[in-house]
Formats: sequence, C-alpha cells, structure tokens
Amino acid sequence: MTASHPSSPVPPSAVAKAYRYDWQLFADWCQAAELRALPADPVTIALYLDENPAATNTHRVRLTAINSVHQRTGYPAPGTARALRDRLTRRTRPRPDLRDQARDVIAHLPTTGWPGGLFGRRDALLLVLSCYLHLSPTEIGRLRRSDIIFTGPEIHVRGGHDITVPADLEDPRAGTAPVYLRWARLQAFNDRHPTNRMVAESLLAATPVTDNTIIGTQPLPRIRFDGPLLPAFDRWGHEPLGRSGLSRHAVTSIASAHLSGNARHRPDRTVRHFDDGWTDVVEDVATAAYSDPTDGDESTSEFVDYTADELAAKYDAGIAARRAGAESMAELDDAFDDLDSRTAELLARTEALLDTMGG
Repeated sequence: MTASHPSSPVPPSAVAKAYRYDWQLFADWCQAAELRALPADPVTIALYLDENPAATNTHRVRLTAINSVHQRTGYPAPGTARALRDRLTRRTRPRPDLRDQARDVIAHLPTTGWPGGLFGRRDALLLVLSCYLHLSPTEIGRLRRSDIIFTGPEIHVRGGHDITVPADLEDPRAGTAPVYLRWARLQAFNDRHPTNRMVAESLLAATPVTDNTIIGTQPLPRIRFDGPLLPAFDRWGHEPLGRSGLSRHAVTSIASAHLSGNARHRPDRTVRHFDDGWTDVVEDVATAAYSDPTDGDESTSEFVDYTADELAAKYDAGIAARRAGAESMAELDDAFDDLDSRTAELLARTEALLDTMGG
C-alpha cells in the first residue's frame, strides 16, 4: 500500500467514551496500513471492515464510532456512503417483492377530493419509492423536490442516489411517472397558490384517473420552494410550519397501513369560503416573494434605449423639476416662522388669562 497523508490529530474530547475502543482499533489499523484515519475515505473503511471480520452488529458499532469522531471534529461522516450502508443493512432473507401488491393499492388510492386526493397522491408516490425503487424509509423522508428529475422518457432520482427508471406512461393509474407527475404538479400548483383553499378547490374539481387517462409529458414548472418531496400533514391537510418531511417511522407506518389494507379512509370535506380579502394578499405576497425577473412577466420593466438628445432633455427636465421643488419648499420657511410666532403669542395670552383667573 502506498503511504497516504498523515491523519489529523484527534482531541480526546472528540472520542466518546463508548467508542474509544472501536476508534482506537480503527486508528491503529490505519497507521499500520499507512492510511489516513481522519478524515477517512469510505474505501479505507471498507478495507478495514473487510480485513477485520466480525458480526454485522459489531461492524455497525465500528462504523458508528468512526462517524462520531468525524462529526465531532468537523468532518463529514464517511460511513454514510451508500455502498457501506447497503452492505450493513442487507437482509439475510430476500426482500419480498411488493411491486404487484403496491401497484394494486396505488391504483385504488384517491387522486381527487379534499383531503383524500392530497393524501392519496402523496402516499402513492411513497409506495412507488418504497416498493418500486426500494428506497429505505429514511431515504424517502430525506428526499427533496429537486432530487427527482423528469426528462420525459425517464425519471432520475438523485439526493445521494443514482437511480434511473423509464417513464411507464402506459399505466396512468399506478405507473412510476404518472404517480410522480400527479404529485409534482400539485406541489407546483401550491407554489403559485399557497393556500389550502385553492389546493382543495383544485382537487375537488379534478377529473378522476382512469385506465384511459392521457398523461402529459410537458416539463414541470420551476420549483419555487425546494422543500421535502413528501411533507407531513395534519389530518386537515395542513403542513407544519417547519415544512418537515416524513419521519422514518411515519413512512413505515403509512406504507404498512396501505399494504395491509388498514389505511384510514378520509371522507371528502366541504371547502368553506370566508372572503375577508386575505386570500388575495397571501397569493400576492407569495408571488412577489418567488417571482423571477426572467419569467417574462408583463409587469417586468423593459430596458429603453434613449438617444443622446433624449437623455439630455430628460436630464434638463429633471433638474428643472428639482429646482422648482426647492423654490416652493423655501417659501415654507416664512409660513412656519409666522406659525411659530402666532403660537407663542397665543400661549402668552393663555398664561396671562390663567394668572388673572388665579388672582
């Protein structure tokens, strides 16, 4: 093995008491192998675990110790590499193929109505990611909206993953692309109309998906808020203020409930209107906050190319307007002086009158 750069010093406080033995074992092995322990490369960790056989749980503890020391010293945790995690979380039994079961569940999830359509569209994508693409609950909860790219013929999943699947548009009910596009377009609609009332009205007016539904392949609108791909909702369909994604336990619970047939039914609710004017204000504020000058909006000011004579005329007109304003404001000094004099005179007369009455 070739010598590597020397390891960075590790302060004693960076090694938790529970991980001292496992970290020291790794550091000694790196020194003997002439490899750097801090910061360590994922390949170094893979070599270390390979040359020091142990039970899977023991390797997990070793990896946790290495990650802990790196994080305490300000380095990224090298043990989070996907290949390492996949190896340590590999099941002793083959993972059951739930694609057919999930496909049947997805085909019957609601895509319209409120709040059923909201939860149905989100949970359908959750099942696609879990049962079609085999992402773990933690990975699903961490996905951002920008981590999935739809190109037309394919869908790419990024965010630490390198997954590309064909857009199976022939299955409008439960295909990967149709399920994703229904959810992504609803989030894009919410970008432009960030109120639950507008989203609810859209879902109540939406057409239910059938086997003959044609899926459009036009590009998705630009993401205005790159939040979690699968956000958490309360039972009324409201997002929490922190706009957090689903937790690992929530993803597991939702998927298990649907696959076991125990998911709760959400009856449609009537959307009540309270026209107090604030809905328009919310939409205006959101539009202003997320507006892009390159969107070609009609309100965007255009550049006007003036000639030299036109610029000179506008300059002279501006100077004249400022001079006229200054002259008109100068006349106010006399008016204010007169007002001060009258106020002082009135105050003196009032004080004299009060003295007379007091005497």
